[in-house]
Amino acid sequence: MEIKKKALPNSIKIGYAHYTFDFWPETFASTEDAHGEFFSIAQKIGLKEQSINSIAGVNTLLHEILHGIIYQYGLDSNEEEKIVTTLSNGLTTVFVDNPWLVDYIKKYV
Repeated sequence: MEIKKKALPNSIKIGYAHYTFDFWPETFASTEDAHGEFFSIAQKIGLKEQSINSIAGVNTLLHEILHGIIYQYGLDSNEEEKIVTTLSNGLTTVFVDNPWLVDYIKKYV
């Protein structure tokens, strides 16, 4: 399976900072179960290469973006992981169940 990293740009802007995407081989994450990781100090978002071109990759990217938003806007919480997981899973489900929504958003943003 060929991984097309070009589906994503080199970075994403969250708040005032640009976070570079770092693409990982399958066994690189600090936790083997992790598909991605947000690094506030290094200003990077790590993503497993193998899941980029899948719904799991979309969910992971949304998840890490939400971590970035929480960090950038000072929304620290003891339940950050639970909140981020719930929101990213919910958003991904809404996008899957309503494919027209992404086109609508793209048209007006």
